[in-house]
Amino acid sequence: MNPEAQGLWARVLVRAVVVAAAGVMALGFLGVEAALLICSLSVLTYVLLWLRTRYGGALFTGSGRRPPEREAEPGADAGEDPDAPWDR
Repeated sequence: MNPEAQGLWARVLVRAVVVAAAGVMALGFLGVEAALLICSLSVLTYVLLWLRTRYGGALFTGSGRRPPEREAEPGADAGEDPDAPWDR
């Protein structure tokens, strides 16, 4: 995570507000233990989503690089689905 990235602190602030709001709602409805659980699970969700975007390519392909994009067949239009029954 680059601290100089544009909008990074705004995203972190919004995520902190979402976690705090979830905790306050759970505290009002369910109690202290549930509020702590919901806050920790929502933070864990944000961390896992960040890890997936950062290291997901290396985890699923076995290399440090992202898998190459599939190339379209020559002469095929990129916007058409070759398996769609209505195109035949």
